[in-house]
Amino acid sequence: MKRRDLLKAAALIPAAAAVTAAPTQASPMTRKFDEEYDLVIVGSGFAGLAAAYSANKNGLNKILVIEKMGAFGGNSAICGGIACMPDTPLQKKHGIEDSPELLVKDMLKVGRGFNHPELCEAMAKGASTAYEMLMECGVEFKDKLIRLGGHSAPRGHIPTNASGGGIVVPMHKYLLNKGVKFQNRTNVSAIIRDDANNVCGVEVQTDFDPNTGSAKGEMTYGSRHGIVIATGGWGNDKKFVKTTMPAYANLKASAQPGATAEMIKSLLSLGSLPIMLDMYQLGPWGSPDERPAGPGSFFADYAFSEGIAVDPMTGKRFVNELSSRRTRSEAELEVMKKGTKAKPNYPFTFCGEETTKRSEGFRAAYRDGAVRKSDSVAELAKLHGVDETQLAQTIAEWNEIVEGKPDPFNKPLDVRTQLKPPFYSFRLSPVLHYCMGGVAITADAQVVDVTTCEPINGLFAAGEITGGVHGMDRLGGCSSVDGLVFGQIAGRAAAKYKANV
Repeated sequence: MKRRDLLKAAALIPAAAAVTAAPTQASPMTRKFDEEYDLVIVGSGFAGLAAAYSANKNGLNKILVIEKMGAFGGNSAICGGIACMPDTPLQKKHGIEDSPELLVKDMLKVGRGFNHPELCEAMAKGASTAYEMLMECGVEFKDKLIRLGGHSAPRGHIPTNASGGGIVVPMHKYLLNKGVKFQNRTNVSAIIRDDANNVCGVEVQTDFDPNTGSAKGEMTYGSRHGIVIATGGWGNDKKFVKTTMPAYANLKASAQPGATAEMIKSLLSLGSLPIMLDMYQLGPWGSPDERPAGPGSFFADYAFSEGIAVDPMTGKRFVNELSSRRTRSEAELEVMKKGTKAKPNYPFTFCGEETTKRSEGFRAAYRDGAVRKSDSVAELAKLHGVDETQLAQTIAEWNEIVEGKPDPFNKPLDVRTQLKPPFYSFRLSPVLHYCMGGVAITADAQVVDVTTCEPINGLFAAGEITGGVHGMDRLGGCSSVDGLVFGQIAGRAAAKYKANV
């Protein structure tokens, strides 16, 4: 069907374009799309895959997952893949007491109370079903758990390859075997609503080149059960970030190149209710010595946990190394402010050799030079420009804490490891990591209309494109669980919904 013909038959919402109010009186009409599906899902990361899984489980067979980029998986495929899930069989095996209620308590504390409680609870309670889904899809986790900053228990499940690909690839294969169709290099140029204002399809550009924005074809896809949007955040859209949060305009971003703002703009144009679009999370494990979220970021999580972080200017610890990402990032930025362009003052974290044996990412970061080895306190002090006497005292004080002396920062210790040479250190510089805001959704993953504060019929969303789950800050290892849980919810809700296609 040609675009001009479709425009006559349906309200078509161009990406990022302003629109007028659509009719509210239902009046089903006959229309033709180039292709029709039970469900079209936009985005192929954790949320999109979980939506496809759930929709299929709930009876939908003809499912299309479209992806703008050449590679499937988005940010999910390149992240560390840590999933912080409470009350799982792996936690029970290791004797760890945990619960969804405790995770909600942690989320509200780190989110500083700006979370939407019903979304928090839905995520925490749904984590067990996400775990079961991952097991069915063939995902494998290491036989250990890690405690990330802000968590009250070790609940970080690590894929065996220590990558989000360890989740994305098995789920992709599982869904292919179930008949789900995946189509890459397909860019949504418009979301289609019928004359009753229900979302019923998308217009797309095929053979899309994300580098040039050019495409070779144009198609329309009808979706009998609405549309699920799972496109992630926009951390790499410098103009949008600068406009919404000027203070972060010059920060490096950990997101993949395709993490731009076209879809959030399109959803806003559609009349979706925005939530905290100016709030972003910084990754405290960023470094001036590697790409954002490189292998050293994984090492840093272990160094934060079993080692310490030091301000070179004072030679002392400056933060609870297992506090929230926001707390650590803000503390690091304060340390960096003491430096100058000619003489920067990057804080650094370090640990002993025993810790490196447990740390994913260590070998690659050490090989690439982001992690540096020092055979003595004197070498470590010289490497980072710290007073040697003060640094030796700081290390001695930490070793007393390891032996049982109270920690003035109240950092929890799951593994008590003395700091002794050789030391392995990593310089720190926060990076822009996660979009805290997005469109508002209900607990059933329905996108909320800005004018009515009621769900938009046929429009579902999950993952980083949505806001409210995490409030002002997100616990580490919870973006994966957010995407997986709300992807499942969106797929299930869409399966129950029937559009006029």
